[in-house]
Amino acid sequence: METINWKNTLFIGGTFLCALAYKILRSKKDNMLDSSINEVLFYGAQEESKRKEIGLDNLFCIYYVIAHASRTVDVCVPSLESETITKCLLRVHRKDNMQVRVAVHKSNQLDNLMLLIDQGIEVKVVESTEPIEHEFILIDASENLDVGMAIIGSLDYETTRVNCNRDTTFLTSKPCVVSILKKEFDRIWHETPETIRRAIELDQEE
Repeated sequence: METINWKNTLFIGGTFLCALAYKILRSKKDNMLDSSINEVLFYGAQEESKRKEIGLDNLFCIYYVIAHASRTVDVCVPSLESETITKCLLRVHRKDNMQVRVAVHKSNQLDNLMLLIDQGIEVKVVESTEPIEHEFILIDASENLDVGMAIIGSLDYETTRVNCNRDTTFLTSKPCVVSILKKEFDRIWHETPETIRRAIELDQEE
């Protein structure tokens, strides 16, 4: 993880997430014995301007973590309407053709999903009667879970629509948490038969 990239990401939109950024940077760089990251991003405030500022800061923190993935990104959300997160996933995928997988519940909001598919990202839409309420993103949770990270809760927002509610997003690199979420993502992924692209191809063949 390069310091220059970290600074550029955090300065977008005039935000600077100093404390968390330094902690992430140092833990990755120093490889300490116990370098796990456990942070809670809180949302909400009395004043509207402060609520928006906090929501924007937290969104860019989430963006920062996703943007610095080096192996894989797995996304499990009820919907993906955020252009900010969508563009971040596209950016990550373009880096060495990194594997990005997205699992969402059935929705009429397909514009962002089609953008991902057109760039070769695998997307599966779960059509079960029970909606997906999971909302998490796994970063580098592939072979070595010790370097993975999970971002949990309050993810589907963007710069023009930040989260102003009393809410939280949890970031953790604890292998036990990452492992459990990885198993759940894999379960959903493998139980959903086709990617959107393959489903479209099958419809065209009929």
